[in-house]
Amino acid sequence: EVGGKEDVTPSFSVSPSPLSLTLEDLGKAIDGKGRAQACWDCFRIGVDPVWFFDESSSQIEPGIDLLSLKDELSDFEKCSTEKAVRKDTIEFMFETKRRQGNGLGRKAIQIIQEKFASSNNIESTVANLVEVSTSTDGTTKLLLRLFDGFEVETVIIPWNDRKRSTLCVSSQVGCRQGCTFCATGKMGKLRSLSADEILAQVYWAQKACRVRDVYPIDNIVFMGMGEPADNADNVVKAAEILVDKQLFQLAPRRVTISTVAPTPQAFWDLGSAQVVLAWSVHASRDQVRKKLVPTTRYSMAELRDEGLIPVLNQRSKRMRSTMLEFALIEGINDNPEDALDLVEFCQPLLQNVPGIKLLVNLIPWNDIRTPLSPFAGDVALMEFRRPSDDRVLAFQKILTENGILCYIRTTRGDDENSACGQLATKKQKQK
Repeated sequence: EVGGKEDVTPSFSVSPSPLSLTLEDLGKAIDGKGRAQACWDCFRIGVDPVWFFDESSSQIEPGIDLLSLKDELSDFEKCSTEKAVRKDTIEFMFETKRRQGNGLGRKAIQIIQEKFASSNNIESTVANLVEVSTSTDGTTKLLLRLFDGFEVETVIIPWNDRKRSTLCVSSQVGCRQGCTFCATGKMGKLRSLSADEILAQVYWAQKACRVRDVYPIDNIVFMGMGEPADNADNVVKAAEILVDKQLFQLAPRRVTISTVAPTPQAFWDLGSAQVVLAWSVHASRDQVRKKLVPTTRYSMAELRDEGLIPVLNQRSKRMRSTMLEFALIEGINDNPEDALDLVEFCQPLLQNVPGIKLLVNLIPWNDIRTPLSPFAGDVALMEFRRPSDDRVLAFQKILTENGILCYIRTTRGDDENSACGQLATKKQKQK
């Protein structure tokens, strides 16, 4: 059944990594809360605690060849990179941050290795980094290979204006919602990710930021490959780990779960995580949305009135921010009547959710027929075109003049197929 909850457990898997365990559960597993805290001091910045605390291990962090880019760096940059992967530099990072644990002794390291098979069971088993690509604007895409050979992409987007980065994480390999303008949707759904596999993307991204001296991550969005509502249990579990003050320590308002909302229940399932909810609307008129999201079975009014509105109302006022995402495609959903209909569609949200902070995010369509894309010659995409800047600005003007807060998303990473809607890996669903 399209859009419903499903069994998301892979048919073959590895044992859980420490990433998906609460501090209490990890403490029980390795015989001590202090040990668990020491592990999380490392996980938080993408460091293997077994390597870091083992006095017999190398001073230089292993497994960072794909991240170091030594052939492309200046002498100064090489020096910075080498410092970032040395134990003494990482120790200094701990001293300048709020450190929770005191370290791990030989016995603790042995227990961790026994409990989690190999080292921290993240890099070697849950997800292994196999490729890194960086766009001209600094956007960095990581390709991770999972235990069963499937691959998933996650994207680091640095922002020069605020000296911080946003991480876009994936929740599935592929997606079954079939959005006609999206590369991931054209893959079909291969399988859902476990909470460990979602969090491993964050772990690797933190490592990449540290090694490459990229702005630190302070914002995470579930807007990569997959539909979060089709993997709600694992997405919610991962989101809770991200905002736990003892674990990844992100602010709840800096984590966003975006859903196309296959059903009204999708908002209820994902809304149990106390993070920001976003809705990939793409069209407020049912006929147009059916064209863009062919798997949709509910009217937009049903999704709004039976899903988003009551879910927002049962939240605290601090967590009633929501974003409507709108991929603009020339001649299909970027006309003045589409904008006016969207204004009308927003009114029940503004009127029936006290204290709501509503934002419309316009996303000019990113072409998925690029030479690097597996869909370069897809004739079904011939009718899709990115709208001109004038058309995008005209659409925005209609919304703002009618009292709707509206921003245009800056396109990032499109030259490396890292932009919104362009993520896809080589393994696709067999037809």
